[in-house]
Amino acid sequence: MELIYRVILFAAGIINLLPAVLAFFPGKIPNSYGIELPDANYELLLRHRAVLFGIIGGLMMFSAVTKKFYEIATVFGLISMTSFILLYFLIGKDINSELRKVMLIDMIAAAILLIGCIAFLLTSNSNR
Repeated sequence: MELIYRVILFAAGIINLLPAVLAFFPGKIPNSYGIELPDANYELLLRHRAVLFGIIGGLMMFSAVTKKFYEIATVFGLISMTSFILLYFLIGKDINSELRKVMLIDMIAAAILLIGCIAFLLTSNSNR
């Protein structure tokens, strides 16, 4: 079960890592999120957001490969994804289709990560 959890954690890490590309290619932000950058302030915030995704995704992938920090990597990944989902529904108005896709991807990835983590914890506790 640990191998399955590690694969899930790694895949969720990739999902979180992908937006990090936007830190280096800000011209792709409009296509990725369906928004235009009105000024440099928004660009700065979105590029910094991309770097933070890189950190979270990198931590998750590192954890999956090294078998270390499972709990913190999972918690950070779940906080990242579920906070976007929650904010999506709290704002609830005038959200474009590209951001809806991001929310759906986060919803699926968070659910799979949570299921994988719970299954791993249940089997590892029963083996003790």
